Amino acid sequence: MKDLTNLKTYIIDSDDPHEVDDAISLEIREGNKKNLWIHISNPCKLFLHGSNVDLNARKRNSSLYLIDQYVPMLPNDILEKANLAQNKVSETISASIEFNDDGSIQNYEILEAIIKPKYQLTYEDANEILELEPKEESELVEIKNLLEKSIEFRKQQGAIIFDNPNSKIKLYKDKIIINKLEKTISQIIVAESMILMGYVTSLFINKYNLAAAFRIQKINCNPNEILGRYKDSKIKYLILKQYMGRSYITTVPDKHESLGLKMYVQCTSPLRRYLDLIIQRQVYNKINNYEFLSFNSISEIIDYSKNRQVENNNILKNDKLKHLSLFFMNENKPFYKIIFVKWINYKRNIALVYFEEYSLEILITLFVSIELYSNKVYKVKYSINDNNLLEFIY
Repeated sequence: MKDLTNLKTYIIDSDDPHEVDDAISLEIREGNKKNLWIHISNPCKLFLHGSNVDLNARKRNSSLYLIDQYVPMLPNDILEKANLAQNKVSETISASIEFNDDGSIQNYEILEAIIKPKYQLTYEDANEILELEPKEESELVEIKNLLEKSIEFRKQQGAIIFDNPNSKIKLYKDKIIINKLEKTISQIIVAESMILMGYVTSLFINKYNLAAAFRIQKINCNPNEILGRYKDSKIKYLILKQYMGRSYITTVPDKHESLGLKMYVQCTSPLRRYLDLIIQRQVYNKINNYEFLSFNSISEIIDYSKNRQVENNNILKNDKLKHLSLFFMNENKPFYKIIFVKWINYKRNIALVYFEEYSLEILITLFVSIELYSNKVYKVKYSINDNNLLEFIY
């Protein structure tokens, strides 16, 4: 186990995280070589595979972040031990990455480590540091520079960087609000760190022929042609998503084309995603020469996880629908502007639309008397109904 408590380690997260499972550091080696360290909490050493804790986590499959409720995948005592925190000594699975000048990876190493984060920053805190670039925090600025080069290299490999804002539905003092979330530099570099951790972990797993849940994605279109055609559109990335192939999970490694990677696994959230936990357990077992999970076992876990995630997605969808219904009912505006994307089921009046004001992409029931055209703005009125979708009238 490598002692990395001497590194200036940063946790960057939202202002109200339930599970804090990642951190980043910069190490400057001989010859001014700069290595990025990515640290992931290591809960798998706190309980055995097949234990009650493990089986309950498998059944839940993931933590549920409902709008007014949080349901963790792992029990609170495990989270308390495994969560990373400022000035807390924690055991992690960590990756050291050395980059080439063009942002590609020269070397990587994955091992068990001990860290002691010096800072626990919100995204806003990190943005301020990265904007002001104080000399005292040159490590974080250099991390940003390395990761921006990594993003550019992935783009050269065909990666698509989705720059559209997101939305978050929150309950604040019994009032439902929708926040429009623009992507900031701190969020971008944290996301890039997690992508890189997934990539080098996939290389490690493939090198030692370990069973794992690889995420595969093919691009079944010409992204540049589509983005060029809709370059001034508010929904150009949403339109592109309609043409691209969906990702899927398999034990056989292959390209994740929209990330620009030759293989990829998700492994950076072992506290809240069961498949991430299983991948981390395989890495942990390899590092310690413990017995691995077989390909048959991993295949069965993947199939079970897919079914459980369908159930979780339905819970999340119904929770979102319930709160959006209350939101539109309380807003009671005379009309809303939508951008029509496409019909999902014309006979049942189900459409995919985009509310630009809220950066909200959603399926609705839409009643119109004329044909609608993709990428056009329309005014619609909310209609209270008992259907299982929000209903709007043109």
